[in-house]
Amino acid sequence: MKKTISILVVVLLTLKLNAQSSVLQDGAGETSFQLFTSSTLSLNFKESSIGFSINPESSKIDNNENYNYWIITGVGNSKDGTSNIFKGGKLQFSGKLGVNYLMDKTNYGDRNSKDAINFRYSFISAELIYSRYNVFNSMATFSEQINDQANLGARINYGWNFLNFGFENSFLKHLGSFSSGISGSIGIKDNTDLLDISEIITSTQTINEGNSQRTVSETTSAYLSSDIKRYNKFARVNFDLGKYLYKSRIFANLHLNYNMDEKFEPTFNPSIGIFATKKGAPLEAIVGIQLQTNDWFNSRNSKKDRWERTALVLTAGFPFN
Repeated sequence: MKKTISILVVVLLTLKLNAQSSVLQDGAGETSFQLFTSSTLSLNFKESSIGFSINPESSKIDNNENYNYWIITGVGNSKDGTSNIFKGGKLQFSGKLGVNYLMDKTNYGDRNSKDAINFRYSFISAELIYSRYNVFNSMATFSEQINDQANLGARINYGWNFLNFGFENSFLKHLGSFSSGISGSIGIKDNTDLLDISEIITSTQTINEGNSQRTVSETTSAYLSSDIKRYNKFARVNFDLGKYLYKSRIFANLHLNYNMDEKFEPTFNPSIGIFATKKGAPLEAIVGIQLQTNDWFNSRNSKKDRWERTALVLTAGFPFN
């Protein structure tokens, strides 16, 4: 049974279905956009995770002023890649389950304009964060040095989305309409996503043959217990600015992310990407690719240079109602 479950989880995590309500997210799943009104599945191949976004009232939404609605989200991702999800025989993953409340603040007179159509949403969300991982404690007795540990955290997020707004400046108005979002969040969780995972080698058998010796060992991926902080405070700020192109079938986006974590220096993580959207539904991105740099100013003194800290992020989404 355990083998069957592990195979299923690894397959799903390899596909990576991420549960933010928009495909317009960075490699860590961060975004300020909460524009989807339909239920969705989405993929993010940078982070090994699986998730969903469900709007229970999507069929009831119409263009009424001050319309508010709920979106339920969930996401799960393996620790340090899919290869370590069951490393050492113990499940290692983290997950989130949240509720987003979106409030339509649109000036509906603008929606009938021949020029830019200004949709405005504010949103607030709350989510629980669950984490399970292996821990190595060298001070414990040998049989108890490696064990699994679970932790529960929480996060609150608030922000605004502005879709298809135009600049009034005589020059900038010729650039057409843009879309943007800004959000901020605070929370508490463990710090395992900020730590390097260690490979703990346990010798199980030594075979001698003549002058040769062979050692059979097993390897377990674990975090050092001395490094783990179970209730680490954190904050995130996200800003997005993008423009629809080619009859709203393409969305080019600049994403800026600022991370603050207790006991760590803040990091600035910019990315730029392009997304293909669903025909007739520009809010529903189908697939996108971004170039993202982690810790642009190297605030956390990584030995990798800026180019080595830059990666391609591929995302995809599947609205299903």
